[in-house]
Amino acid sequence: MLPFRLEPVFKNYLWGGEKLITSWGKNPPSRPLAESWELAAHVDGDNVIIDGELKGLTLSEAVRRNPKLVAAGRSATPTQNFDPENIFPLMVKLIDSAKPLSIQVHPDDAYAAAVEHSKGKTELWYILDHEPGAFLYLGFKEKITHREFERAIETDNLLNVLRKIEVHKGDSFFIPAGTVHSIGAGITLVEIQENSNITYRVYDYGRVGADGKPRELHIAKALDVVQTRPASLEIPGSSEDFIARCAQFSVRKIKVAGSFVGTRDFTSFRFLLCLSGRVSFRCGGFECEISRGENVFVPPALPVSQRANCEENFHIDGEGEILVVRSEG
Repeated sequence: MLPFRLEPVFKNYLWGGEKLITSWGKNPPSRPLAESWELAAHVDGDNVIIDGELKGLTLSEAVRRNPKLVAAGRSATPTQNFDPENIFPLMVKLIDSAKPLSIQVHPDDAYAAAVEHSKGKTELWYILDHEPGAFLYLGFKEKITHREFERAIETDNLLNVLRKIEVHKGDSFFIPAGTVHSIGAGITLVEIQENSNITYRVYDYGRVGADGKPRELHIAKALDVVQTRPASLEIPGSSEDFIARCAQFSVRKIKVAGSFVGTRDFTSFRFLLCLSGRVSFRCGGFECEISRGENVFVPPALPVSQRANCEENFHIDGEGEILVVRSEG
């Protein structure tokens, strides 16, 4: 299976800005631009394939026809009753927060499956850029009870019990499901997450939506899923080679200065997102150039017994920084 590029899906939420347009080459139909979904096979956003024999298909439809796009060990039988949330594991987004996001929390897989018929959402943020003094909220300063959490919401005191962290370019933050969090104003980042769009808002600065009404809060469900322990800044699986490696995904950043050879295997796809520079990519009979904000989806290699003339490696030439994401689930 040859690699291909994906057309992003744009989201113009009220807190978005202009940086994904002016600095990352995005061209949305409307402004502001809050999120560019670079990898998504979800009912709320589904990338269209740009290249090759799958050109014009959504990623969901391509995976429905051939589940081996996710992991080559899967059955090649097309899936008739197709639920993209359950068959495709991850999303990757570029996010620009001109204004702060709501204070929110996501459910874990067990709660999401039982209540929302969805995956849960564990995620990672990698900071690309920020305004001076920009910060985020991540978990609580100290351990509190669920009643104390509820009381902080009721008395408009929630921000005072949350851990506030100033960000720097290149920082990473791991947000397990159940962790209260928010991206502050003036931050551009990459978000790697489970394939879910379930968010429980608990505080939204009194803002109103496009209909002129206050945006919905989800206090009862948030109380069901929130973890009230103090925030941790530990990144699972971080090392010289990996930004993070957890049960759901692994993320690494490679710096190309000349050439780089990456190895495919049959356990998972690789998703490449260019963070800087411009590089040439080739694998088998597929070649393209990608620059900042552009991507390549690299399907898994087939098992040796099925491989025939399939190219195992992919090659990157030029100068740039590439984020490489794979599924671990």
